[in-house]
Amino acid sequence: MQEQARPAGTDVLAEALELVSNQRQATYGHPIDDYGKVVEIVASLTGIKMTIEQALLFMVSVKLARLRTNLERGVLHRDSLVDAMGYLTCINMVWEARNVVPQ
Repeated sequence: MQEQARPAGTDVLAEALELVSNQRQATYGHPIDDYGKVVEIVASLTGIKMTIEQALLFMVSVKLARLRTNLERGVLHRDSLVDAMGYLTCINMVWEARNVVPQ
């Protein structure tokens, strides 16, 4: 069976998925484990208690700010775009892991 070509512009989605499901997950673990540590560190440094999803949304906001800065300069910063999509995927991974319905 021949693989279909991806629609133009969607290669960033495939790249983000590859990063969060293989390379980074092998290095850092599931986002629940990785960002659970982030939540603990932020709480110990600031006293602010966030959820894992809020920590990931914070990272999305960092990437969106960087994208905005670059777009205002007439440049699309691909790495920030891929990373933002990756963090959004991590939110979904966390959601699915917590809301698994036994079969």
